[in-house]
Amino acid sequence: MRPFEYLEPKNLEEACSLLSKYKEEAKRRIIQHAKKLFSERGYSKTRMIDIAESMGVSKGAIYQYFSSKQDLLISVLQAHASTRGREVEKFLASGNIAVIATGEFFDRMLALRMGTLTLSLDLLRDAAANKTALHWIRESYELWVKGLSDIIDNFKKNGVIQEDVDSESIARGILAIRDGLYSSISLGTDVSKARRAWVTMMSSLMNEVLVDPHLA
Repeated sequence: MRPFEYLEPKNLEEACSLLSKYKEEAKRRIIQHAKKLFSERGYSKTRMIDIAESMGVSKGAIYQYFSSKQDLLISVLQAHASTRGREVEKFLASGNIAVIATGEFFDRMLALRMGTLTLSLDLLRDAAANKTALHWIRESYELWVKGLSDIIDNFKKNGVIQEDVDSESIARGILAIRDGLYSSISLGTDVSKARRAWVTMMSSLMNEVLVDPHLA
């Protein structure tokens, strides 16, 4: 078979499909390697050449998919947020919102957390200096608030959560507790203490908002 023979017009549709899948897989792999290095070294100390070398490709190959390191970072954060969102949905598929007050839920979310204190500080520093990054982080946070608010509203409709509960305020409170505990872990707090604090605070919250507190 001649090179690129599959690009003959009779196979154009199949060729386009394969090319699209190849590009998506290439982007996925770049994001995966970048996430690993950003988490291990921090954002500022990770160069595009480092990511390329970890994959065994040239730096130019990465620039075919991402215009800059910041562009790549935002894609990493987007992919990471999607993964965590799907995990939350899996936990809540049982129809019991009180599951988020368990140590198991905390452990799973912590395992999916990306980065170290170094990375967190790098992201805050970059966001403060770059309007694009700051806009994305703000937008991402508000999307989490919206998603949690919608979930709480659904539980209200199903009679699980009290109707007079302010869904948005509860969503922001949950995220504040999560982010605060994650930050404390980055600063050196023992994970078991953070886990216990999560279970204690979230159990108390569930007791306040559930129609039947015994479900908590």
